[in-house]
Amino acid sequence: METSDFNVLVEGPSWGDAQFYGEWLLAAAKAQLFWTDAVRDEQFAKAIERLRVVYEPHFGIAATVMLMNLRGHLTTFVLDLDSEEGEEFVMMAGIGFFVQSGRICRMKIPLALTSETVKNAALAFARTEDDDYMLHPEQLVVCMSSAEALMLQKEVENSGFQIF
Repeated sequence: METSDFNVLVEGPSWGDAQFYGEWLLAAAKAQLFWTDAVRDEQFAKAIERLRVVYEPHFGIAATVMLMNLRGHLTTFVLDLDSEEGEEFVMMAGIGFFVQSGRICRMKIPLALTSETVKNAALAFARTEDDDYMLHPEQLVVCMSSAEALMLQKEVENSGFQIF
């Protein structure tokens, strides 16, 4: 399996924090409702057309997969932005589901989750499209190689530090 240089290390809450998990998933469901409503607007749909070429983004599915990824290391996971969840991750970061803290992206429950925040995050990602019709998530979040992300993940695990 080939990996890219566009990886992020994601840190979640303490292992088993069901309240956070539940609130985070409910926020993702709310973002999905805003997304579903927004793409009915032809002008918006045209502006973010590139985001929907291969598949339809779904924040609920992406959030569920991301929570499941925590299981491997309990509180962290490495995400390749060249993956299906990578594109949703970039939009979710723009919405407020993640906050950059140094080289780590920490999961958080968005405080200002509105239709506008969902639209603005999608539009920001769509604007990264280049002349070859490629999107560039690395323009919106701090990325690193897979090896760097895995090394940082071990450092975080060994430190025992938890923000939550």
